[in-house]
Amino acid sequence: MLPDSFIACLPVLREYFTAPSFARFVTLLSGWLLCTGKHTITGVLRGAGVVGEREHSGFYRFFSCGVWEPDQIGLALMRLALSMVPRGSRVTLTIDDTLARHTGKHISSAGMHHDPLLSSVSHPFWHFGHKWVVLAVVIHVPRWNKTYSLPVLVRLYRTRKTNDALGLEHRKLTELASELLWLVAEKFPQREFIALGDNNYVNSTIVRKPPRNVNILGRGRLDAALYATAPKHRGRGRPRVKGRKLASPKDRNQRWKSLTLDIYGRRATVRVKVFRAVWYKVSYDKQMLFVVIRDWPGHVKLDVLTTTDLDLDAAQVITQYCQRWTLEETFHWAKSSLGFEDPQNRVEKAVQRTAPMALWAYTLVVVWYLGWSARRTKLPLRPAPWYRGKSTPSFADMLAELRRQSWLRWICDRAGKGRLDHKSLAPLLDAVGYA
Repeated sequence: MLPDSFIACLPVLREYFTAPSFARFVTLLSGWLLCTGKHTITGVLRGAGVVGEREHSGFYRFFSCGVWEPDQIGLALMRLALSMVPRGSRVTLTIDDTLARHTGKHISSAGMHHDPLLSSVSHPFWHFGHKWVVLAVVIHVPRWNKTYSLPVLVRLYRTRKTNDALGLEHRKLTELASELLWLVAEKFPQREFIALGDNNYVNSTIVRKPPRNVNILGRGRLDAALYATAPKHRGRGRPRVKGRKLASPKDRNQRWKSLTLDIYGRRATVRVKVFRAVWYKVSYDKQMLFVVIRDWPGHVKLDVLTTTDLDLDAAQVITQYCQRWTLEETFHWAKSSLGFEDPQNRVEKAVQRTAPMALWAYTLVVVWYLGWSARRTKLPLRPAPWYRGKSTPSFADMLAELRRQSWLRWICDRAGKGRLDHKSLAPLLDAVGYA
């Protein structure tokens, strides 16, 4: 049912499956993209139109006991995403965690996690489900002046209680994130990366010993304990790793400088302080670049960004960090349109493989649409009186175009065979009726 232009994106994944498994993968992917209801396995099979034609238990086994590895699929998709980043330019990565809420007693590896969307500073809220650490590749589309985060690699975070029940060693979120960064750095040693993260991912686990070709950029702490670089060692004894203590970012006695730049697509003027220092607790003896920001749109108080790349200026630090928000947009679409939170798996291996399908589907849809629309001067955007000047497609527009082409191909195929009647249209009517 999927158009040929979309199928052309899939051969990069073929070598990581057996022939029967790849056929099942394509069927599941088509159902995942065409399903407009709940993205359970049975819902996906209905979306693919194979209910009653193929044994459904084989698709459950594809996730629960197949021999394919999610990391191999993620790295293959990363190669596909890197093909859209000019060679020789540094690749921007975004890394963050997101909560997939669930209900049910028998869901494997689920636990109670902090829910950032429902929590406030004074009232934290916890929710039952899965927490995923996601690494994505950032691509910029000059034609629309829009940036996308394409998720490729994932890790499931389990609570200490869950790990104890499964007999596994507990690993922190930052340890899982560091593992993903090292995996990318080792598989693509010829590329240079800069990883964007919030303040949870700017700590000693990630910053102290990063891969050679990876720099870190993220939010720091206004009360960070900073030091000067260590003086040159003379004489005997252990060399010092830090110098004299410096003022924290919020107490820095330094003049503000005005800076006008694009922030989240809008022109804004902010005031900044830029300096270098050793953040001993995070970077040990290495210097980091700090940018303290005032009047940042949407930020009531002062904020501070920090990076291990000392060659960046303040404007580059701020504009690059703003690209981190595109991963939040990715999470929104994966949950609202692709059923990231819908699978209810009771087998550990199936949990590791089912939910990432929604993230991989997002990546494939964006890559397909960018290639498909490259030579088109006018895009088939849905007209609406409140979007008179709309020229940039959202992910909803991309997914809708893929679904239109898929159903058009399916209907034309039935009409060409002389079978276009009420019975042959049943799958389409079923999909519409159960949406």
